[in-house]
Amino acid sequence: MIMKNFKKMALVFFVAMVVMAGSLPVSAGQGQGQAQGQGLANGTGPMASIYDGVPVPVDGDVAALPAIGDPGLKVDIGDGVIITVYGTGSSMVWEALGYEPLDVGDEVSIAAYEVTFSDGITKKLIAATVTVGGQLITLRDADGRPVWRGGIMGAGQRLHDGSCLQ
Repeated sequence: MIMKNFKKMALVFFVAMVVMAGSLPVSAGQGQGQAQGQGLANGTGPMASIYDGVPVPVDGDVAALPAIGDPGLKVDIGDGVIITVYGTGSSMVWEALGYEPLDVGDEVSIAAYEVTFSDGITKKLIAATVTVGGQLITLRDADGRPVWRGGIMGAGQRLHDGSCLQ
């Protein structure tokens, strides 16, 4: 009797795990949805390209790095004015791309675009490139998608230059 109940419980558990595993790609934002890859899953977000936004150069010193709950890079442009720029990627992304991560105090020049979100109200500056220490770091491809999209963080996956991250 105990063995029979154990088998039933194990079967129910197994079926539940299979159902949950099948739904993970969609719940993690990896599903393609009705738009065949358009939207958040492919990195373009609420508009086709950040390049449709208004170009805004941001020059100054890094005042604060992006953090959990506060994803924007804070740049002090002088006279106590702090500008927040989004889409700069984490330090892990920069390292995977072969660059030294930004640090507080770094002097930066950012080619950003002011993007108006689909609500028609929310506007954010999204970085396309960052120049730091004389080095230009390209953060967006020609379509405005982050260069780290497509899995640079996983072992053996391709970087934007075609090489592999081991």
